[in-house]
Amino acid sequence: MTDIKMIATDLDGTFFNDQRQVNEPKFAALLDYFDRHDMHFVIATGNDQPLVDKIFAPFLGRFDYVMNNGAQVSTRTGQHLREAHFQASDLPVIQNLIEGQNMHFRHGIIFNGVHDSYMLRDYIEVGDLYEDILWYFPKLKYIDRISEIPEDETIVKVIFSADPDEANQFITLVNANYQENYHATTSGYGAIDVIPANVNKATGLDFLLDFYGLNASQLMTFGDGFNDLEMLEYAANPKSMPNGDTYIKDHFPQAVADNNHDGVLDTIVQTLNITL
Repeated sequence: MTDIKMIATDLDGTFFNDQRQVNEPKFAALLDYFDRHDMHFVIATGNDQPLVDKIFAPFLGRFDYVMNNGAQVSTRTGQHLREAHFQASDLPVIQNLIEGQNMHFRHGIIFNGVHDSYMLRDYIEVGDLYEDILWYFPKLKYIDRISEIPEDETIVKVIFSADPDEANQFITLVNANYQENYHATTSGYGAIDVIPANVNKATGLDFLLDFYGLNASQLMTFGDGFNDLEMLEYAANPKSMPNGDTYIKDHFPQAVADNNHDGVLDTIVQTLNITL
């Protein structure tokens, strides 16, 4: 096996336990090992950097970023390698596409920007996941119409949640008919991300691999949902989570434990045969 030099992990359902926490002492010890062996740890998530930095504040400067499902890529030292985004003219098209499917929203449409994120006031308190989504977007700004998004804002992702069957139908519709402009993916349970075409965690990781002079044969990835599919397919050493989506865990080797039992960290320790 080629030496593993980069390890990338999803967060929710993968690196996070169900309380959105990680084993910080074990993670710190692993990062110490990575530092000594010129290795790279990557948070590869559908979330944006302010949330990641808040959660991992004790570890800032010790990991690289693939954010918003590959739309943004940054190194641990703050060098920005990628920023894929929508044009302003895309936003009403995407809004109409979503609202035209007559889905039952579990939370309303959010336009996720580099500086801020925005929700139309019509979606305030809509859906059973409205309060939950505020954990991810604590400074969410409310607008009456898309035209109120500032001109200097850059929208990298449009998200919403619907009933899972409706969400899957929407994904199929977008990826079959609008693939030249948009890509739709899910982290599961009806959560949908619409991102620019050719954006995913694998294409994001490619920027980091190029930056560090590495290749996919030196990459291990961990994921539990369909927004992890491309990076699992891309890496020479993919690992699915035992608690993950059935398709994902049936098609990729599984981690040694689930997300509630340090599955990512313990799989790394066992695979690399290291002592923390």
